[in-house]
Amino acid sequence: MSFTAVWPIHDPDDTEAADQLTVQTPEDVDTLLSRLAEPGAGPAVIEHQDRPLMDDTEGLLGEPGQTKIPDHDVAAAVHAGYGYLTYADPDHDYSTLSGEPTSPEYRSEYVDYPAGAGVPVETLAMALKDFLTTAQRPTCVHWREA
Repeated sequence: MSFTAVWPIHDPDDTEAADQLTVQTPEDVDTLLSRLAEPGAGPAVIEHQDRPLMDDTEGLLGEPGQTKIPDHDVAAAVHAGYGYLTYADPDHDYSTLSGEPTSPEYRSEYVDYPAGAGVPVETLAMALKDFLTTAQRPTCVHWREA
C-alpha cells in the first residue's frame, strides 16, 4: 500500500514551488513529517492509491461525470511543533483531530485547522502509519467534526 503527499512550498521567488513524496513504508511517514516541518512547507494533500475512485459529479476536474477523483479528502501539516490532520470519505464527515487544547490555529490556502486540533507530531505519525496500512480513517486518534 502507498499514498502520495503533495504540498506547496512558500517561496517568494517561486510562486509555483511545491514538493511531493510517495509514502510506502512507516519510515517514509517519518520522512514526510520531517519535510512538512521545514520552513515554508504548507499542508500536504494526501491520496491513498488503494482507495476507490469516484465520479467527479461536481466538475471539480473537468466535465461533470467524465473524470474519476479520490473518494477521500486527507490533508496533514506540521506547524508550531504540532501535527494537524483532516479527513473525509463517504463514511465520515470532514473532521479534524481532537488535539491539545493549547495547540494554535493554523490557516493555509488549502485547509484551516482550528485551535485545539494539533497533536504531538508522534501522534500524527502514528495516525498516518495507520492510514498507510489500512487505507481507512485512522482509529488510533480521536476526531471531531470540523
